Amino acid sequence: MKLIIINGPCGVGKSTLSAKLHANIPLSFLLDIDAQRRFISHYREQKEESGKMMMAISKAIIIGCLGDNRDIIIDKILFDSVVLESYYEIAKKYGADIYEIILWAPKEVIMKRANERGWREGGLLTPEICELFWDKIDKLKENRPQAQIINVENITEEDAYLEVAKIVKNN
Repeated sequence: MKLIIINGPCGVGKSTLSAKLHANIPLSFLLDIDAQRRFISHYREQKEESGKMMMAISKAIIIGCLGDNRDIIIDKILFDSVVLESYYEIAKKYGADIYEIILWAPKEVIMKRANERGWREGGLLTPEICELFWDKIDKLKENRPQAQIINVENITEEDAYLEVAKIVKNN
C-alpha cells in the first residue's frame, strides 16, 4: 500500500505524470485536490472555508483508500509542510509506504510552459501566482530531505514517468 505525493510548480507535468501512474497501478485512487475542490459550491468566494473543507475531504479520502489497502496518488501543488506531514501521519497509521516526489524545472522553464498553455480569463492562475508558487516550491524542496526531486527540464514526459515508476516500484 502506497501514498504517492506528486508535487511541483505549475506546468511541470504533475497531472500528466499522475494520470499515467494511476493508469498503471490497478485499483489506485488519483486524488486531484484542485478538481475535488471545484465540487464545493462557492469555493472561490469562500476560499478559507473551502480550503478547510477540502483538507478534511482529502484526509477522509486518504483514510478510506489506505483503510481499504489501496494505493493513493495525490496530484497537488503542496508547499505547506504541515499539510504534507498530516498526510504522512495518516499513511504511517495505516502502514503505507510514502513517496514524496517533487517534479522540478527552473523558473524560466515553468513560466514559458505556463505562458504557452495560456491564461484563462477570470482564472485563478495568473502569471504572478504561478511565479509565487514556484518560489514557494523552491523553498519547500530545500526543507524536504525525504522528497525525491526530479528535474524535468531536459527530459521527456515518458522519461519522467519512468523515473517516478522506478522510485515507487523499487522501494
